[in-house]
Amino acid sequence: MVGWTFSGIRIKKSLVVLILGSILIFNFWQCKVMARVSGPCSECHTMHNSQNGQPVAENGTSAQPFKALLVGDCIYCHTGTNTGTNKTPYVLSKTEPDYHFGGARNTLAGGNFYWVQSNDRKGHNVKGIAAPDATLGLTPPGYDPTNYPEFGKYRPSTWTQQLTCAGNFGCHGRFDASNPALNDPITAILGAHHKNINRNGTEPADEVWNSYRFLWGIKGTEDPDYELHPDTQHHNGYYASTSPGDPASINYLCGECHGKFHSNTYNGTYASPWLRHPTDLDMNSLSDSQYANYPNVKVFAGMLGVSATGDYFADVPVGNTRGAVLSNVAGAGNAIVLCLSCHRAHGSPYDYILRWDYKSWPGIPDNQNGCLACHTNKF
Repeated sequence: MVGWTFSGIRIKKSLVVLILGSILIFNFWQCKVMARVSGPCSECHTMHNSQNGQPVAENGTSAQPFKALLVGDCIYCHTGTNTGTNKTPYVLSKTEPDYHFGGARNTLAGGNFYWVQSNDRKGHNVKGIAAPDATLGLTPPGYDPTNYPEFGKYRPSTWTQQLTCAGNFGCHGRFDASNPALNDPITAILGAHHKNINRNGTEPADEVWNSYRFLWGIKGTEDPDYELHPDTQHHNGYYASTSPGDPASINYLCGECHGKFHSNTYNGTYASPWLRHPTDLDMNSLSDSQYANYPNVKVFAGMLGVSATGDYFADVPVGNTRGAVLSNVAGAGNAIVLCLSCHRAHGSPYDYILRWDYKSWPGIPDNQNGCLACHTNKF
C-alpha cells in the first residue's frame, strides 16, 4: 500500500485522502447550512417552561409554551430593531423605525409592521399586530380563490379568520385549504428554520425550507442581510415571469390573495382599457419607450448606488427570469414589473403600503417619487 512517513510514522495514502475528503465535505455542509437557525436551543425553546420560579414562554396573556416547546410565536421572535449585528430579521419595531426612500433606514426589504398598528392603510393587518381592517374586514381586496386551482395550491374559499404570518391564512409556510391544521401558522412552518438553505435563483422550491423566504413554492435569491443596506449589487433577486400563471414568481404569491389585481383574465393587464397597473411586464420589451430609461438617472443618480441607465434601483425593484441578483437589468427578461416595485410586503409609513409618499407629489422632490423610476418622462 502506498504511503508517506512523517517523523517515523507511516500513514497510508488512502487514509489521508479520506481525511481530506471529510474536511471538504464538512466545509461544504457548513456553507450550505449557514442560513439555518443557529445558537443555543434555549433561545427559541423551553424544556420545562420554568426559570427561577417564573414561566419562560410569552404567549400573550398566557404563560403556556407554544407548539414545539417554542417560547414565543413569529411576532415575538421577529420584533426588535435592526442594527446590522442581529442575526434574526426584525419586521416589527416597538418604536418608529428609520425609513428613508432611496436612503438609509433600519427597515428590511418588507418594510415594517409598526405603522399598521395605528393606520390600516399602512400595512398588512396581521393577527397579533393589528386589528382586522375596519373597512375591508377579513377578506383581502381582490381575493379570488378560483384564479389558480390548476397548480393544486388551494387557499380557503372564504376567509373565516384574520391574516396570519403563515399557513392557510398567511403568506409564509405551507397551506392547504383542506387541512385545517394549517390554519395555525406555527404548524405551517414547523421545521423550516432548521433546514433552511441559502436560496439561489431557480433552484427547486418544492418545500417550505427551500423556498424563497419560506414563501412556499416561490423562487429567487435571498440577500444575506435582508436588504438592510441595499445598493445595486446587494439586494434580493426576485424571480419573475411574463406569465401571470407562473407559480414560482413573486407576483404569483401576491396574486394568491389579490388575484383580481394580477390575473390576465381581468381587463387592463397589457392593453386598453387600463383598469389597474400591469405586472409581469418586461420593460426591456418596450425599448423604444420611456421605460427603457429605468431607473431614470436624471432623478435618482446617487441613490443606493444608481449611476447609469439600467442600474438596479433597490427601492423600485424589478424581477428577472433567473431570480438572480443583477447590478444592471439591461437585456430581455431582466426588468419585469413586480407588485413589489411599488409596495412593501409588510408595512410602510405611506398609504397602501407604498414604498414612497406618492400622495405628497408634486410638492416633494422628484427623487422622492418612485413612479419616476419607470415613467421617466413624467416630470
